[in-house]
Amino acid sequence: MSTLNVANVTDGTTSVPTGYVVNGSAKAWIQFNGINTVAISDSFNFSSVTDNAVGWYLPQFTNNMGSGVYGIQSHDHSYGNGWTESNSTTGYSMRRRNETGSYIDSSKIWSLVHGDLA
Repeated sequence: MSTLNVANVTDGTTSVPTGYVVNGSAKAWIQFNGINTVAISDSFNFSSVTDNAVGWYLPQFTNNMGSGVYGIQSHDHSYGNGWTESNSTTGYSMRRRNETGSYIDSSKIWSLVHGDLA
């Protein structure tokens, strides 16, 4: 395996320190179907999603995060008021609700994670 060690990345016009690229890149993202049998459509750094109950999912990372402190953005294609809870280095808990507050499953859920890998 080769190692590339550079301080900056440039497109010929603008130069950016590699630290911004590494630290600012998403460490994981996923799109999955949360109705009936949960199925990952596409992902980066996710190994699985467990359907814990109606509107309650447990995505798990392939490569763990450095701590349970990281940023998560998620949404679905329906109304889907969602939130995450109980983050850990191996994954997190995600919930979805509709406009009346009832838990719902959704056919397309997206999630994006920013933070430090272990």
